[in-house]
Amino acid sequence: MIIETRAIGFSLTDAIQRHVEHRVESTLGALSHRILKVTVRLEDVNALRGGVDKRCGVVVALRHNRTIVAEAVNVDMYAAVDAAVTRARHGVVRRLMRPARLHRQLAKRPAALA
Repeated sequence: MIIETRAIGFSLTDAIQRHVEHRVESTLGALSHRILKVTVRLEDVNALRGGVDKRCGVVVALRHNRTIVAEAVNVDMYAAVDAAVTRARHGVVRRLMRPARLHRQLAKRPAALA
């Protein structure tokens, strides 16, 4: 699994970089055989004006051209990363479970296969 981190509007520190990599590995690591690449985009929207302005966007590229996108906004960048990666995990799990559910539903209705 490739993890790419981008910072927009501020310089990326080693501490934030390590936190992003650790959080992605610990949250999505069990699903890494299905994940090609994770792109984490960190943004300080209001810069020096303050407020709830730390945005973290996570794009997870899965096999077979599937993509999951999650985002979180918080006052603290670390909290925004945690929330966005957790949302991404829920999206990945939902997406990976979808084909199995569809197949089970079709199996219950034999006429739908014809």
